[in-house]
Amino acid sequence: MMNPEANETGGQLLRLFARHNRELRAYSRLILHSVDSLDDVMQEASMVIWEKQAQLRHESEFLPWAKTIVRNISFRYRRSAARDRHVFNDELVNRLLSEEDLESTSDKRSDQEYAALMSCLNKFPNERKQLILAPYRSPGAVKELAAKANRSPNSLYKLLQRLRVKLMGCVENEMKSEPA
Repeated sequence: MMNPEANETGGQLLRLFARHNRELRAYSRLILHSVDSLDDVMQEASMVIWEKQAQLRHESEFLPWAKTIVRNISFRYRRSAARDRHVFNDELVNRLLSEEDLESTSDKRSDQEYAALMSCLNKFPNERKQLILAPYRSPGAVKELAAKANRSPNSLYKLLQRLRVKLMGCVENEMKSEPA
């Protein structure tokens, strides 16, 4: 457990959460299919982190521990949005999140999906590809692109959503043409 004296007031936990908030939000954003549920996920994660703070043994373990909580809640939100056919499945998102998994060939379907995704992504002009990848690179990357292009962030998020629909359609077509 963390330092009990500092933890009695929750001050240490709040400082850790505040220090790592941007990174946790960015991590959740990698998993979620849109920014619409990000605030809800982070609010729920903060409540779970507060409730389970006794599980945290040392502040150096905070970020991996908190990421696990954020990951579980984010995937729960993804599943609730699974009715939207333009959402990549959990397995593919997990694979994209884990660099080690990218080298693994354990699941043929997942390998085919990844190959199809990369093939389709490479069909986009570089500017569009950069926009699609921006939310996965760093928090605020889409806003930075909007500022550079003298556009509103909202307009780029709408364009990003349309590009994701096209990308998903392309991946689906690639998967249909692949031999089973």
